[in-house]
Amino acid sequence: MEVTVIGLGKLGLPLAALFASVGHKVNAYDASKTLIESLESESYKSSEPGLIDLLQNSKSNLNFCHELDKSTETTSVIFIIVPTPSEEDGYFSNDFILEVLKNLNPSHFANRKVVIDIVSTVMPGSCEGVIRQTLERKIGKPLGEELGLCYNPEFIALGSVVKNMQEPDMHLLGESSSWAGNIVEEVLASVVTKSVLCQRMNLTEAELVKIAVNNFVTMKISYANALYQAGVALGNVDIDVVTNAIGLDTRIGRKYLKGAAPYGGPCFPRDTRALTALFDELGVPADLSRATEMLNKSHVSFISELVNKSLGEVKTVGLVGISYKPSTPVIEESPGVSIAFDLLARGYRLQVWDDENAQLPSGLHEQATYSKDLSALVEASDFIVITRPTNKLELLLTKLEQSQKPYLDLWRQQK
Repeated sequence: MEVTVIGLGKLGLPLAALFASVGHKVNAYDASKTLIESLESESYKSSEPGLIDLLQNSKSNLNFCHELDKSTETTSVIFIIVPTPSEEDGYFSNDFILEVLKNLNPSHFANRKVVIDIVSTVMPGSCEGVIRQTLERKIGKPLGEELGLCYNPEFIALGSVVKNMQEPDMHLLGESSSWAGNIVEEVLASVVTKSVLCQRMNLTEAELVKIAVNNFVTMKISYANALYQAGVALGNVDIDVVTNAIGLDTRIGRKYLKGAAPYGGPCFPRDTRALTALFDELGVPADLSRATEMLNKSHVSFISELVNKSLGEVKTVGLVGISYKPSTPVIEESPGVSIAFDLLARGYRLQVWDDENAQLPSGLHEQATYSKDLSALVEASDFIVITRPTNKLELLLTKLEQSQKPYLDLWRQQK
């Protein structure tokens, strides 16, 4: 099948490469000419596991387009994966999606079936509202037998994007009509490596599912972290014993039920804020999502207090892990960054080290010292905090044992 992917960011490029790898002819477009040129010249660099090999192996079916118009001439389905940044009120902005729709060529939609599939996360009501209106106005015909609209957000984590797309828990698919859903489901099914259920529903239902799933996960994380705080206050409580027992109840499950670091990253925080904003607009009590955010913020202070109780005075703290999770250098709403700023605000000196070579954000870059390696970090620090799982744990524990430096492993990885 010939497909188009518009937006070659952290999700769009892996998706385009996966489609091409299984034989689809893929027209891949991005507004960044520099990005397209680097992809064409094969000089593009990425830390995402498996992506470079995938691009190399699928290049015969990948057509990188400099012009949006040429990317949609003969395609059957157009996947739009562009940014939908969060507004101050928690809502997602549809501006980039609407810009793409307004620049589509109506002649490419004449006398044939074409599906527009929105992959970017949007607020519930967007597809049936402003996105549908803009699309129909631009193409000059309503959704129906020739023009289809689907909503198909991905549930992925940076550092495992390719694997997550090949082995998803489900495919979430909102559809304007069954024929449009059939086309998108067929393309999605072609890249998976295991049997995957496709949950098909209307557009608004799918939009609500996307943010609700992520908010449920963040509630679970914050719940476990609240228990972690309670266990420390009670004393003589092993939080892992507690959460493991709770997770054996099949109504709950163990996944994401671990008292550890706050949640972070590009999706969890903003989807939780978006659900709060939606509930507020609809007049639905938003106490659960608000409490989730409140607990997540309080957990940063809780961790700083643990450090304070261990040190007893202002000294140098070493942080292992600045990116928000392993296998990615992304620092967006990273727990490590939040903890770092809180410690600095309390007067601590800071040494940091990251096994993904994450760059320090403005404000932290000027105040913290980036250690060149683990030995330097341990030597320069009075206390070490391991903010997230690390693939250098064995080496780190060896250094800590040799130095006899106290430390706090929020994930208790050595258990």
